[in-house]
Amino acid sequence: MDLRFPEKGNPGIGGTEFTTIATAYYLEKFYSHYVDVLLMANIADFLPSSLKVFSAANEVEAAIKSEQEGCDIFVFKSRMGNHEIYEVLPKLKIKAIARSNNTPDVIGLRKIADCQQIKAHVCVGQEQLDLLRDHRIFSKSIRIFDLFNPENFIPKDNIIKQGNTVVFLGNIIPAKGFHHLARVWPFIIKHRPDAKLIVLGSGQLYDRNLQLGKWGVAQESYEAKYIRPYLSDGQGNLISSVHFVGILDQQKINVLQAADVGVVNPSGVSEVCPGSALEIQACGTPVVSAAEWGLLDTVVHGKTGLLGNSERDLARNILYLLNNPAKAKELGQNGISFVRETFDFRLITKQWFELIVEVFYNRVPPAQSLKNNYFYRAKLLREGMRIIKSSIPALKNIPAIIEMKYLMKEHIKKLSF
Repeated sequence: MDLRFPEKGNPGIGGTEFTTIATAYYLEKFYSHYVDVLLMANIADFLPSSLKVFSAANEVEAAIKSEQEGCDIFVFKSRMGNHEIYEVLPKLKIKAIARSNNTPDVIGLRKIADCQQIKAHVCVGQEQLDLLRDHRIFSKSIRIFDLFNPENFIPKDNIIKQGNTVVFLGNIIPAKGFHHLARVWPFIIKHRPDAKLIVLGSGQLYDRNLQLGKWGVAQESYEAKYIRPYLSDGQGNLISSVHFVGILDQQKINVLQAADVGVVNPSGVSEVCPGSALEIQACGTPVVSAAEWGLLDTVVHGKTGLLGNSERDLARNILYLLNNPAKAKELGQNGISFVRETFDFRLITKQWFELIVEVFYNRVPPAQSLKNNYFYRAKLLREGMRIIKSSIPALKNIPAIIEMKYLMKEHIKKLSF
């Protein structure tokens, strides 16, 4: 993919990969007098020309090359199930920052907490950070949202909405929840026969070589069980109200600006800081999704979109915005301001620069305060446990809540032998 110009936005790759490149690019652009930025990538073509780019097959090779090139700090993505990097870092004379675009598994969390070379752990969502408040990793954790440049997304002229259009933006895989929207779409068109659904994305978003199903939308097993039964006519063909467009680059902006409602992962599963929600809101379009995880950070319920707790809520919220265009316009305009104020690339790049300086001088800034939805996912209990364990040293080894489920599974395994 052509990633030479991050200002244009994500050209159709995973949000983690794009924001990694964009963060490096803007650090170099704004702070080149203070920081030399080296980008390690497995494919070094079509990356910003302003960056020094080195080829590295994986995190381990990148860490070793970083030390060889004289880097002071190595920033890497923590990956679930891949723990080799934590064995290599202690052998290197380099400081490290772990960036968790997805929350590491329990073993990964422990290794990040224990690795002395890792001086800071960056959560890209506040809900993600709050999940870890009673874990040992919290002492080196901080929240820095993924950055976003909204300038090419914000409408330059008054956009005339179509009045009947819903857009889904994302990967067409089970974790991204398109099946929830597919299931309620027949109900939506029953109440709004003129409604139109445009699907931007594909099961190939993260893997262009993935074998797709009969409709060319997702893997056959997912299409056959979760998509075609709800979106087919009597002859097994796609119903006329649904349009699968596939993966678009900057062309998606016009579609998002003209839409009346944008839908992002209706399950909320696996979302830490969903860039698709930011793209839709920056286009002046309200978002409908689930009141879960990263959607709680990236969408303000009742102000920039509508979040719900069920498929019934999903359908009702979409219909409400289709039937109330003035309210939809208000939420859309609020979304532009929200994205600018909270996720602007200048603000986030400054936070990264400040963290780099702190790590260089062996300091880690304090984590952000607990978000005020205290009863979501037992976060008030997590915070209470953190305070108790930090106040009473004898209790410091009590497992964090996120560890307890894992420990129970391991205990059951032992009992089964």
